[in-house]
Amino acid sequence: MSRRRFLATAAAWPLAWAAGRASLAVEAQAPATSANPSAATPASAAAKASLHAPTRYAFVADRFSYAISVVEIDTGRHVDTLSFGFRPRVFEMARDDAMLAVGSPEVPAICLHNLQTRQTHRLALPSPLYQIFFVPQTRLLAIGMRDQVGLIDYERLSLTVLARRFDSPRRETALNTYYSLLFSSFSQTFWVLDELRPSLWRQPGPASAAASGAFSWRENWQHSWQEAWQEIDLAAHVPGGSGLGIGVASAEDALLALTVDDGSQGLLYFPQTGRVCSTGPMRRSGHTNEPLLMPYIDAASAHVLFGDVQGHMALFGLDDEAARSGQREVRPERFVLDFSPRVIRSGWLDSTWIIGGDRALQLQSFADPADRKQFRFREAVTGIWVTGDSKTALVTLDEGPSRLYRYDIRTREPLAPIFVPHVAMPGLVRMGSNNSICY
Repeated sequence: MSRRRFLATAAAWPLAWAAGRASLAVEAQAPATSANPSAATPASAAAKASLHAPTRYAFVADRFSYAISVVEIDTGRHVDTLSFGFRPRVFEMARDDAMLAVGSPEVPAICLHNLQTRQTHRLALPSPLYQIFFVPQTRLLAIGMRDQVGLIDYERLSLTVLARRFDSPRRETALNTYYSLLFSSFSQTFWVLDELRPSLWRQPGPASAAASGAFSWRENWQHSWQEAWQEIDLAAHVPGGSGLGIGVASAEDALLALTVDDGSQGLLYFPQTGRVCSTGPMRRSGHTNEPLLMPYIDAASAHVLFGDVQGHMALFGLDDEAARSGQREVRPERFVLDFSPRVIRSGWLDSTWIIGGDRALQLQSFADPADRKQFRFREAVTGIWVTGDSKTALVTLDEGPSRLYRYDIRTREPLAPIFVPHVAMPGLVRMGSNNSICY
């Protein structure tokens, strides 16, 4: 029996030790009802030590159990282990608050855990959760559910669901989604990539509401979310008629990087002018699920990197006004990796690409693709998180040991790995700070 299959069949094992060893975030939740829409932990949770240390603590989720292990990245000390009663397939942390949000495509609910007070509220949802975005300078988070987009006010524990559904009449399984949600944090605009056709859907942020006389962030959002979604047709740029796949939006609404769902190309979309730039053909042969990687936009929106699972990379340089405004034609610089990539990040003040994939991790200069250092593994890289000072990359490996691997991005040297207790196979890594507001 393979290690992956063994872990999958033994997914519930942390519950045995959790009662005696772990400090659980959820202690005796009452079921949510219409009178009690959320279930909160008892007052004793407040006596637990705060976990709000954005630059010190890393939260590492197990891929097969309910555990999220908390470790201190400088000392390697194990701080705590959290469990919310389901596998944490989706979780995010606020950058300007002490809030952790955890969900799963397997459960129609979200858990909101205050890292200072250690209280947890479980809020029922109309359908399972796939994406989470915290809205800066508010107490709101946007969520992408199976076929709808919602907004949670976690201070009031209220949920607003937009009426429009993004679904398929040919749905064959309850686990699929047919759209991807993007968020621009400064403009606070939401974008939906339609998987069934080459269309973007835009929901403006609250800027227009603020101009009309509403003053609080809560009033601004209530006003702006009454507006209808705006559709942007990109069919002229997708000759095959495929829908859109995955993508990321820059912080200030200036740029979207997105993929075509069939893997044929990546697109840059400039909302202010409607200009579209293409990577040109990407996938060379074969068929895989999500053949293109999640694109990466650096913190200054000056570099955008696309890639496919065969290692073909396309880099756009947008570091001058002529390129951003369309006065200069933008063409991608291409290079090829000698491994199959899965994750793209950047670090050390946006000077170095960090690319992880099948049995390899590569640190590569922005300026020169030949200036690189590569680390080889027996396993594939599944997750990369870059610390807020952009100096350290935290890496998890598929089917590897329970370790969080650290790399000094400045020197391109490995640091001592951190043992992650109570986690059989590390997956997602999150901190309360990182080096790119787009992620």
